[in-house]
Amino acid sequence: MKYFFLVFCFMVVGCTSSKNTGENSQNAEMDVDIKNGNLIYQGEITETSNNAIFSLFNNAEFKPNRLVISSNGGEIGAGMDLGRWIKDNKLDVEVKGVCASSCANYVFPAAHTKYLRKDSVLLWHGSAWQADWNIEKEFVDTFKTHITLMRKQETTFYSDIGVDNLLAIYGQTQFNFMDYVLNFFGKGAVGYDYSLADLQKFGLANIILLDNEWDWRKYRPQRVSLVRRIKVGHDYEFKLKRFDIKH
Repeated sequence: MKYFFLVFCFMVVGCTSSKNTGENSQNAEMDVDIKNGNLIYQGEITETSNNAIFSLFNNAEFKPNRLVISSNGGEIGAGMDLGRWIKDNKLDVEVKGVCASSCANYVFPAAHTKYLRKDSVLLWHGSAWQADWNIEKEFVDTFKTHITLMRKQETTFYSDIGVDNLLAIYGQTQFNFMDYVLNFFGKGAVGYDYSLADLQKFGLANIILLDNEWDWRKYRPQRVSLVRRIKVGHDYEFKLKRFDIKH
């Protein structure tokens, strides 16, 4: 079981960009712009794209108050940088298409108001605080240094936005052995999502449904098998800085 779990974490839960969710083309096609009064962020979350969106905002005569994003994710640090910038500028975020991995971890939760379309896909599959990583032996020391820094930053980030940092990894505790086996053979879910009610339990407030519904499984049935709906247990209790590094 451990073998499959480690492979699953390396391939799927690495918090960079998620596996194919049917939105591959949007990550290959980068688009950072201002259109119709909104900031547009399409594609992988990177330092380069972040700097471009920051510059567009700073140079805009009329400051946009909404970022419309479609992204399969990106590097942990870049995701947190974008999320913190969104919080600092009190921006709203609208999900167009898919918001996965670092987008779901850090960008969506940081928004002042969060907008979902009827077919917006949210997908979590881990964070800096996930327990298991499959790292080659020669990179272990470097990885430990980096992940310790990312964990410190992530704990502070989630505390600052008032979100339980269990959000991004809670679903991992609900996957069973067969989930990992099926994923290894390319037939299982690549991540998980939560109901609106359960998102609110983690601290995600001010979620607005633009079409008066959020039921992406109905509108994107071909992707249903890729994302498992996780139900938060009755024993769950909200907590800030649930995971922290003691000094």
